[in-house]
Amino acid sequence: MGIATAGAGGPGRAVTREAQDQAGGHPPGLYLLFAVEFWERFSYYGLQSILIFFLLWHLSMDKVSAYAELGAFGVLVYMCPVLGGFIADRWVGARHAVRAGAVLLMMGHGLMAWQPAQTVERLVTPDATYDLKRPILYPAEGEEGARQVVVNGTAQVITSLSSVQGEDADARTLTYVGPDGAPVTLRGRLEKTPDAGGLRLFYLSLALIAAGVGMLKPNISALVGRLYGDRHAARDRGFLIFYLGINAGGLMGSIVCGWLGAVLGWEWGFGAAGIGMAVALATFSLGRRLLPAELPVAQGGPRAAVGLPGGVAAMAGGVVLALACWLIVDRPTVVGHVLDIAAVAGLAAVFWFARTCDARQRRHLALLLLLMLVSVLYWTLFYQGPASLNVFAAEWTDRHIGPVLVPAPVLQFPDKAFVILLALPLAALWRWLDRRRRDPGPVTKFGFGVLFVGLGFLALAFGIEVTPAGLRVGVAWLLSLYLLQEVGELCLSPTGLSAITRLSPPAITSLLVGLWFLSTAYGQRLSALVAQATVVDGSLPAAVQLASYQAVYLKAGLWSCAAAVLLLLLVVPLRRLND
Repeated sequence: MGIATAGAGGPGRAVTREAQDQAGGHPPGLYLLFAVEFWERFSYYGLQSILIFFLLWHLSMDKVSAYAELGAFGVLVYMCPVLGGFIADRWVGARHAVRAGAVLLMMGHGLMAWQPAQTVERLVTPDATYDLKRPILYPAEGEEGARQVVVNGTAQVITSLSSVQGEDADARTLTYVGPDGAPVTLRGRLEKTPDAGGLRLFYLSLALIAAGVGMLKPNISALVGRLYGDRHAARDRGFLIFYLGINAGGLMGSIVCGWLGAVLGWEWGFGAAGIGMAVALATFSLGRRLLPAELPVAQGGPRAAVGLPGGVAAMAGGVVLALACWLIVDRPTVVGHVLDIAAVAGLAAVFWFARTCDARQRRHLALLLLLMLVSVLYWTLFYQGPASLNVFAAEWTDRHIGPVLVPAPVLQFPDKAFVILLALPLAALWRWLDRRRRDPGPVTKFGFGVLFVGLGFLALAFGIEVTPAGLRVGVAWLLSLYLLQEVGELCLSPTGLSAITRLSPPAITSLLVGLWFLSTAYGQRLSALVAQATVVDGSLPAAVQLASYQAVYLKAGLWSCAAAVLLLLLVVPLRRLND
């Protein structure tokens, strides 16, 4: 039985699956989906690299509120794929869902680039009112000078802006460099006037992005799997290539969007992300003939929505999902409650189904739920990257690599680079162990995943400890964290998805994949709490502020390592769950 390669060799040419397996080849559709996912991840990780700074420095949120909002957005990004996959499976099909998701993402990133939302800051003194602004994220020499005060129509560089202890929470002391080079100090109240209408559009853009990811992410992975039919070995190799595309896109997005947003302005970074999604949409639309057709209804394929073409129904479903996100994205507490309800409902469904399972299936379900619980701890620390670690890089890290000062958002790229460098060697190690019947199994791999991320945070805490007072922490300590963290990710993330597809009863595989996404969403939710724990009063001495990061990262690392040791000690008793 052959598969036609339309557009790649002329009509009538076909390549047998057996020949492709022997030659190590892949369907042309894999490279199409690789390109689409590359640009989608370029856009998402590009946005993620600068979003926390946009919240802090353009919308003038305090750190606690900014971390909460970042966490709420992350929760929605990982909740929406559960619904997006359901919509595609039941009604519209994966191809229409992917295209609708790309359109929503392009709209969301485009709205971010338009940048209608801002918060106007003013320092009100007894004598005058002064406007504050931050025209770009970083000037040429570093973050100092990025904030300015307008005095007599001229922007002057702010050298310090600090709270006044013992007074009103809005009391500030501001120092700037006067025209003659001498420092000038002002004292007054900091007033913030948010643009209410612009903020609603900003939250709409986040909602569109969350819904777009929900429609695209689960369904593009489903299309990759369907390219191979029953060719299991080829499918595994194809997913490895696809996984590398995800991280390659994330790497380039962090560099390009992070640099543009930091040096030229927010709209440049967000605009580059929008252009990436436009390329993804065009690529998918032009190459969709390379993809397999939807399954017929009799074989479990989607039922077309009554009276609506598949593309229209997919867009309608995506828009409804986006509007639902828009209602709650600015309410982190409500988002958390929605996540709790979804998790309880999902677990209840699993337990209800378990009543009809045999003993072996119940052991498998128990193992999968344990792995999801462990993964929450990993993702809680992993998602410090775009949150507290991003701010730590900006405020407390010496970001010089040789003579180059690297903007903090660009330092989001090393974790993706480490994945690309380590994925093939680790995959080869697992294959080598498997051939010798020494595969460590999912519990051991999860234990190592949590152990490595814990060691990464302990390394950074140690780096803070040995940094002399008055100096910034060397960038090598931050890079060492990302290196250890990504070793952990390669132990945990692919293993989790593989375990779900291998051990779950076929009737509830989709439900368990949805719970896996929800475990990642819980990691996003808890990561906001960890990031908030690093926040102290900005008027305190620098040593005290830096010590708060060290204390939180030290505790996080110790708890993670302790959990890993406990899990590794339980490997033998838990082995019977994986039989």
